[in-house]
Amino acid sequence: MGSFCALTLNGYEIDESKSYINTFWSCFFNEDDKRSRYVSYDLYYTEPITDNDEVPTFEYAASVETMKLRLEIMGYTLDKVKIKYAEGLDRALKTRQQNNTELSSTVEDTDENHISTLRDGGFDHWLTLIKYIFDNKITNYSDNLEEYDDIYRFIVDYNDIDENLYFGYPNIGIGYFLRAALEAVEPCSELILDITSVVYSGYYKEEELVCASTAQIHLDSTLLFQKIIILTEGSSDSKILSKALKLLYPKVDSYFSFLDFDTYKAEGGSAMLEKTVKSFAAAGISNKIIALFDYDAAGVAATERLKKRKFPSNFRVMNLPAIDLADNYPTIGPQGIINENVNGRACSIEMYLGIDILTDTNNQLTPVKWRNIEPQINTLQGEISHKADLQKKYLKKVKIANEKGLLQARHDWNGLISIFDSIFAVSASIDHAPTYLNYR
Repeated sequence: MGSFCALTLNGYEIDESKSYINTFWSCFFNEDDKRSRYVSYDLYYTEPITDNDEVPTFEYAASVETMKLRLEIMGYTLDKVKIKYAEGLDRALKTRQQNNTELSSTVEDTDENHISTLRDGGFDHWLTLIKYIFDNKITNYSDNLEEYDDIYRFIVDYNDIDENLYFGYPNIGIGYFLRAALEAVEPCSELILDITSVVYSGYYKEEELVCASTAQIHLDSTLLFQKIIILTEGSSDSKILSKALKLLYPKVDSYFSFLDFDTYKAEGGSAMLEKTVKSFAAAGISNKIIALFDYDAAGVAATERLKKRKFPSNFRVMNLPAIDLADNYPTIGPQGIINENVNGRACSIEMYLGIDILTDTNNQLTPVKWRNIEPQINTLQGEISHKADLQKKYLKKVKIANEKGLLQARHDWNGLISIFDSIFAVSASIDHAPTYLNYR
């Protein structure tokens, strides 16, 4: 019969694969998710293989909350999931009706009725049904399957290729189905990839980096799931954001990569970033690319120029987000120190490092100095003072957080959180081609 690995959601098996993991499963987990637990032998064997009747598992696990964030970053948003559901069920119903017409069938088609029920009820109705299935562990192998309403039996047992439904959801990709299914369980529940049986059978070694190696081996088929490359205006920006991502969102750190300016001897600044984006697009880079410009006059002018060009669908151009702190911020100009709105005029990465970093020993915010007028948008370009000192203070804050093992209450991370909120939202706007599931 062979050995199988399984993908389970809150204890319910939603997919399985023989001998080796499904390629696309490797995209949803990273090696930090790997763990081992001791469980009763009878979950995997017919007789004990150790003295204490327990065996270690080999599995990857992530909370539903974490998995939602990962999937959203990869483009599987809840809004898209609902749209795909409506489109897919409408398509499935039309296909079934057309087939019945061609067969000139006069017998009532219960499958068509069930598909119609799923379509007319909408995503929320499907969610209610799938939640009931998960909670009651209903499968097509259940001994008491006949005791449940026909619609439940239809969802767990239906596998008609023409309609292309999987658990009643359109089979247009494991990402869409999984994101939909996550709504049916509590955020603290877990998605588990159990590879115990295939490890014991010798398909994988105990210490093997299964998900990482699978994704690398199948790079062509998993390309849409590879790291999102963030291009910034300089090495400081990349280092600051990279360190912040590891601290604030460690569960999704592996989904992003920042351009290494030191290795590639790359220059900084909005003009150079603008050239880099054009070069990457011309070279046919297939990874998802996000070009992140400062929210100052030069950065705004650059993004306005780039947005007039046609870029491949895997490219996005954005500015750092507006920040409340910059609405009324001290500036130094010909008239002395005046508080002004510097959003879109002087917001480089340093503006987002936290009010604890920007405030000096006299409890005063580090001011912005006006430089020149950006001619394209006729706006003053400003620059925050003492950038190097601010960056050193930030690195010290990061070091303290790493040493303590947690974020300190006295430290302000709101600015950086707002940046990642924007990056995640832009990442989610990039769509995927279908990645079909295997029929059960």
